Amino acid sequence: MTDLKWKIKDILGFEVYDNKSNKLGLLSDVMTTGANDIWVIKSHEEELLIPALKSIVTEVNILRKKIFVTLPEGYESMYGSKIKIDDILEYAGYIVYED
Repeated sequence: MTDLKWKIKDILGFEVYDNKSNKLGLLSDVMTTGANDIWVIKSHEEELLIPALKSIVTEVNILRKKIFVTLPEGYESMYGSKIKIDDILEYAGYIVYED
């Protein structure tokens, strides 16, 4: 991540790209968990959930309003580059993925 200090409210709405320069969508929300935050990336009718870890979020460019991420190994083969909202169920505050 860049050395500049920022707050989540400052980067909501930024474009998010993977390490192959594919636009994944916009950072639309942040879910707080016990271990680390989960960033919600939305594109049209799809959303992608990624952990906000230094090993995944490689750059937050404030000037260009862009975020660059490296998806975890195996992530794309399991879910593709994006997760369809229809594949996610919320149950009592927990996110459940259907097979």
